[in-house]
Amino acid sequence: MDRIGIIDLGSNSIRLVIIDIKENGAHHQIENLKESVRLRSGTDAQGFLTKEGINSAVEMVSLFVRFCHARNVTHIIAVATAAVRRAPNRAELIERIAKHTDVTIQVLSSEEEAYLGYVGLVNSVTNTSGLMADLGGGALKMIGFNDRLNQNSITLDFGSVSLMEKYNLQDLATPENLHALEQFLDETFAKISWLPNYPGLIGLGGTFRSLARVYRHHVHYIPDVTHGITIPTEAVEEIYTMLSGMDLKKRLQVPGLEQDRADLSVTGIGIIYRLLKAINGTELTVSASSLRDGLFYKHIYPRDPILFNVLTHHINNLIDYHNLDESHLRRVSNLAVILFDQLAPLHKFGSHERRLLLIAGLLHELGVVISVESLDKHTLYTVLNSPLLGLTHRERVLAAFLAASHDGLFQTNLQNYVDYGPIEPADMERIKKLAPLLQIAHSLDRSRTGVVTHLQATLTHEVCELKVFGTQKRDLEVRDAYRQGEAFRNEYGVELKIVQG
Repeated sequence: MDRIGIIDLGSNSIRLVIIDIKENGAHHQIENLKESVRLRSGTDAQGFLTKEGINSAVEMVSLFVRFCHARNVTHIIAVATAAVRRAPNRAELIERIAKHTDVTIQVLSSEEEAYLGYVGLVNSVTNTSGLMADLGGGALKMIGFNDRLNQNSITLDFGSVSLMEKYNLQDLATPENLHALEQFLDETFAKISWLPNYPGLIGLGGTFRSLARVYRHHVHYIPDVTHGITIPTEAVEEIYTMLSGMDLKKRLQVPGLEQDRADLSVTGIGIIYRLLKAINGTELTVSASSLRDGLFYKHIYPRDPILFNVLTHHINNLIDYHNLDESHLRRVSNLAVILFDQLAPLHKFGSHERRLLLIAGLLHELGVVISVESLDKHTLYTVLNSPLLGLTHRERVLAAFLAASHDGLFQTNLQNYVDYGPIEPADMERIKKLAPLLQIAHSLDRSRTGVVTHLQATLTHEVCELKVFGTQKRDLEVRDAYRQGEAFRNEYGVELKIVQG
């Protein structure tokens, strides 16, 4: 078991993540700590880090290093970004941290910082093209990518903290200051000719995550998941207008808005909104990834940190890390897909539903990491809340309810996801029709020994005859599969007949 700690000394905050890496390569984040230490604000007029800023940073990094030692971290990676990079006296900070902790801080160039954010992003989202915007306290990094390949990039020498201070937007913003900020942003973005080529904006950084939390509270959105949430541009404008009309005291009361980001929220969300306008984007996708994820993937895959398939990697990682019965899960998933293919004239679904069924088959017992008792609700919870990246929110919710229905239809609170989340009314019928196929497949590997090797479905007007093939006796599996006959008949209007081939 390897346990690494990644310390990110940013312009607005210092963060520490600790990640376990098992012998099989499976990984899991076990700590995520943050402390606001605004190095960008702790500089003087010439850009030098102040004594107070250096002392604060040294103290916090030292605390994080001691915490790593207490948590038996075997390897520490420590980096610094814009505020340190620009400071003429950065060597003093780095030397003091090394003296107090024996940890060497690597100061990232703007190109390295943007690249690591890009690696973290493309290894965590469904989007194969778009505009990545990584907004920090002292810099805005943007990369336009297509087919997951970096095509254009730029780092702008401003962030949410620096522009907040420049335009005096900490408290109640005057119309003149707001207009000046917006004019500056519009003029800056207009000079970047390739921006409109990427109308899909994907945001990284604390300001984007804070915006997502405010949006979720604003519209009562579920699931309570930040990564992958999409926010309409109109909603971003509405939140920006709302916050810019408040003084700091009122902003501190806004549900979802972090206390230590309330002062810079108007500036940060203003940057996001004007960027959306510049690219004519209709919505924003928020990613919870960061350059820390990029550092992690570069650590475990130094030759090529870009994952070949995002969803496959994260599903396999969950299975491997939690020591789930992979052979059983893959057999169930395969049998469910075989059933789906052979019963296409009956259900009339397409590739989207097939993919959901395959995913649900692989995840249908993820809830055992909590308990086998009430497995359905535990499976729903773990699929919704695990680091299962590479799915949209709609796909994640559908896969979660379908996986939870592997032994009986589970629809508790599903209507809430229609009313306040990403699910469409027709999706409820999709789950009801796909669930019996997963239930039958699960029954056909009930003994977990792989005795059922293949299926052959024959449809008539009133009967679906399912011939079950295998090299050993399959009585237990056939008997258990017959339990699903009523659910199958209710959804498809035909009787289920199961025979051994």
